Amino acid sequence: MELRRASTFDVISNLPRGVIDAILVRLPFKDAVRTSILSSNWRYMWVTIPHIVFDWQCDPTGIPSSNETLKKCVNIVYQVLLRHRGSIHKFKCVDYLPPCSDFNQWILFVSRHGIKELILEFSFGDIYKLPSCFFSCQELYNLRLQHCIFKIPQAFEGFSRLKSLYLCDVVISSDELQCLISKSPLLESLTYLDYGYEHTCPKINIPDLRYLYLGGSFEVICFENTPVEELGMHKVLCCLRNVEVLRMHNQFLKFLAVADVPEMVPNTFGHLKKLSLDVDFENGKEILAILCFFRSSHRLQKLEIRAYFTESDDHPAVVPWKAQEQKDCMLKHLRTVKMDNVVGNKSEIKFIRLLLANSPVLKTLTIDPILDDFKVEAMFLRKLIRFQRASTQAEILFND
Repeated sequence: MELRRASTFDVISNLPRGVIDAILVRLPFKDAVRTSILSSNWRYMWVTIPHIVFDWQCDPTGIPSSNETLKKCVNIVYQVLLRHRGSIHKFKCVDYLPPCSDFNQWILFVSRHGIKELILEFSFGDIYKLPSCFFSCQELYNLRLQHCIFKIPQAFEGFSRLKSLYLCDVVISSDELQCLISKSPLLESLTYLDYGYEHTCPKINIPDLRYLYLGGSFEVICFENTPVEELGMHKVLCCLRNVEVLRMHNQFLKFLAVADVPEMVPNTFGHLKKLSLDVDFENGKEILAILCFFRSSHRLQKLEIRAYFTESDDHPAVVPWKAQEQKDCMLKHLRTVKMDNVVGNKSEIKFIRLLLANSPVLKTLTIDPILDDFKVEAMFLRKLIRFQRASTQAEILFND
């Protein structure tokens, strides 16, 4: 009988290098480095990975609970950077902040290796002041910062390729924020969240903006260098005419409703597909502002609303619902609606009825109530069932 020797050909190791790199990039960074023990051929495969991600998972001991384990994590990062070869397109460090002297060296290293995505998100520890070398990262197109201090040097020329900017609890002045935005001519996505620091006054003047998310307790918000209360809702919305995804939380809608609210803004929001809002349903002007959004957003597909309540009794006049229902508020492309913190008051119920009657392709309306009375909940459900629906496929999901 003829015996055949089993093939020892290593199929994976003989894949094109581009394919191997694509596989390694999709692994957790710690696992990608561990492939070095597979064989001599794999010992240095990982050193050319263009994406480097450091978090607590990179250390087998978990979250460092002492200076000794923290030093171990820092040493791991140094070893990785020293062995790395080629460009570093993405550098991500989250959860923990090592000593600033070490971290500044890491930023200096990646700034010299063509960094394109930089993600620094620290949830605890000392706030980190970005070093001057950070501002020399001219290849950046995606920047995410959390719990950092942003001080722009005088020689800063801007990030000419930056398309996405995310700032959360970043210490930055209004003038510096405006400088950063104005010197990023390709910026399309802006997220600015300020929950714990100086509540910087955002100044928005971005003609090609596609995504906007603002959150925080702002005293003033400016568009095209003019305060909202001076512009009025009409001009503010015109400044956002190219936005595709718009998220306005933490009473931001109240800013838009300071001046007179128009019925609609012509030739606005021709690209808007997703709208996310916080709404005080006891505030008539905020509801009128939402309806203005609807009449000005002919391509809206997804709507998310979170109800909130204020203790102030100084609310504008009640919405004339019958008059509003007679006006054209057709949401021809709206497919999904999600409403949170619903209590079932009259304004919410009338608003839901208007939505159902004006959304011919609606598929799901999801309601997350905060009701603790069974009778009130049952009455709310009975009203929902009776409402006329423009869409024969519309389904109401009531998360009890």
